[in-house]
Amino acid sequence: MIAGIIYAVVRFVKRKRKDCPIRLLDETIKLLFVCYLTGLISLVVLPANFWLHIYDGIFLGWWNEMPPIFSFGGFNLVPTIIKTLSGEIVIGSWIKTMLIGNVAMFLPLGFFLPFVTEKVNKKNIYAVAVVVPSIAELLQMIFGRSLDVDDLICNFIGIAAGFFIGLAIRNIKGKNKTNNEMPTTRSLPKTVEKQKEKSS
Repeated sequence: MIAGIIYAVVRFVKRKRKDCPIRLLDETIKLLFVCYLTGLISLVVLPANFWLHIYDGIFLGWWNEMPPIFSFGGFNLVPTIIKTLSGEIVIGSWIKTMLIGNVAMFLPLGFFLPFVTEKVNKKNIYAVAVVVPSIAELLQMIFGRSLDVDDLICNFIGIAAGFFIGLAIRNIKGKNKTNNEMPTTRSLPKTVEKQKEKSS
């Protein structure tokens, strides 16, 4: 929330100084993207209950009870599907929830990309969907959390699926805008006739 407010103020000041028009819909989408991104980083990268410990330290003085920020976490390099096929585990409701949650968590990231940048396209979205979760998982290990190959797979699916959903919506919106701006073929002859009448 705080990050969103700071972004909105800075963005507004910069646009005003450059005397650029402010498109409300575009700026709202970018603001939502910033809020989502900061929330995602707090949830995925930082240690569990990080902000709660910061709150306790500031307002209650419980700094001694705060766990170390940097510590090496564990890792899992065997996908759940392999463990299931080998009979090591059985996919229950909790595992399904975790897998679906990891897909849904990164779905908005892919969805926002077509609206906030033109650098990501159909060709490089797969690279983005690999690099971003990989960086997040590596940072998790530094902050005492675990690197999980299931997270990488689910995050990849979420980013890629979200991107193509967002791209489809953006393309539909663009086509509708173009159709509204172009004169209809039926109106062209009438316009030509009126021009001829005026010239005669």
